[in-house]
Amino acid sequence: MAGVRPRQACRCCAQGTRATILTVKRWLPWLGVPVVVTVLLFFFRLPSAGPLKDTDTTALLEAIQKRHAPLSWFTGDWPLGNHFYRPVSTLIFELDQALHPGNPAAFGLTNVVLAVLCVWGVFWLFRELTETPWMTGLATGLFGVWHLWDTGPILGSVCWFMACVGWIGFLRGGWKSLVPAALATFVWAFTATQAAPVDMFGWRVIGWLPGRTASTMTVFALAALACYARYERLTTRPVLKQPTALDVPATKGTEVARDPSPLARGLLLTGALLGTALALASYEQAVMLPALLLGVAVWMMLKGRRPHWWPHVAFWLVLLGYLAVRAKFVPNSASGYQLQQFRNGPGVKMVLADYFLPGFNESSTLLLTLSGGVLMWLTAAPWTLSFSALGNVASWLTGWRQSLRPHLLGSYALAAIAFLPMAWLQPFGHYHYWPSAFRALYFVCLFAAGLKVLANAVSLPSLQAPPRQSPAPGSLLRP
Repeated sequence: MAGVRPRQACRCCAQGTRATILTVKRWLPWLGVPVVVTVLLFFFRLPSAGPLKDTDTTALLEAIQKRHAPLSWFTGDWPLGNHFYRPVSTLIFELDQALHPGNPAAFGLTNVVLAVLCVWGVFWLFRELTETPWMTGLATGLFGVWHLWDTGPILGSVCWFMACVGWIGFLRGGWKSLVPAALATFVWAFTATQAAPVDMFGWRVIGWLPGRTASTMTVFALAALACYARYERLTTRPVLKQPTALDVPATKGTEVARDPSPLARGLLLTGALLGTALALASYEQAVMLPALLLGVAVWMMLKGRRPHWWPHVAFWLVLLGYLAVRAKFVPNSASGYQLQQFRNGPGVKMVLADYFLPGFNESSTLLLTLSGGVLMWLTAAPWTLSFSALGNVASWLTGWRQSLRPHLLGSYALAAIAFLPMAWLQPFGHYHYWPSAFRALYFVCLFAAGLKVLANAVSLPSLQAPPRQSPAPGSLLRP
């Protein structure tokens, strides 16, 4: 270090080493989450002959064998010929066909590997965005479990149980605890409706071979987002604000700021740009990636940082380059398959409401249910729907007032933006794969907000402090 005495340099190195050790201790236990998910995914993979018998897979592999020119997919339509530009995801099929033709277990293993890479990509991205081990680990675990089992009924039952527990506070504290008990009920009721994944990925992403187009895109998209998030986290400094008595001590869970070398900065930005280009060449949903990269910058700003805005010019230029290449090599007219997939009407509004207005569809269903008359209140449906609708407002109020605000808002917005262009297509499960990474974090934030509200509801009522003597004992007499 130029201009730094040897003793000072040693002190700085020791401080950096100590900070690194503390960081490893905080994150090492939660690294077990993606490890366990990886083992489960490899254990539950589907090595049957079914995937190769799918009509889309059969036609795709026949086109690959007939052409026998892997690089030609960069200058034309993809094997099914329905006007999609997907050369990178097509090369994954080319690799499988070249290494182990006709082997369904090997083809299925590739889909599992892509899913595992997505799980680790989620862990890396949320590590950079949240800088919170438990939040990152839980969101990664939930995203990984969605590949294996339907967690909706289990988590939904847990949430409704927690909603009932909230009324223990009302029984213990009387009418003073009515508001926190009711708020806890609404938050947990809404969380129960969000507990189920939009779609299970065990079949659509792993068992169905063409579903790897979405997982391949997700691998590169998560890598691009994580590289850019790490670049911002390491190169920007938090905006200093006046500390208050309620702030967390600065020594708890903090890391020593590091200024990466120009080479490291260049590698991170290059990784973000390269990941963006590869994601665009894998699946059309990646056109929303530059918008999500911009959302990451806003996320950092909500956390009190000053992000760099100039890299986003390069991200949008990559998108424009992709559109130009696609227009040159792929017909601009809609194919017969695309005409079958386009849709409009109530289905589009409902699926957009699930992402942009959580609880809106429940409110609409509630009004439809109540149109049957007053006697409908004797059934469970109106109560469940009303709790969910009110819980949407209560969850945002509680999360907004807590430190979860940037994570709750960021995960909610990025999930909605990632899914946006797929709303006008016939519903398929792999359309929700990339957005579900952010929905997992959104659900974890709801769960954390519900726990805090529940703790307030069931805690003992505070005791009134005795009246203070005037003057207080030991204080000086005022003139």
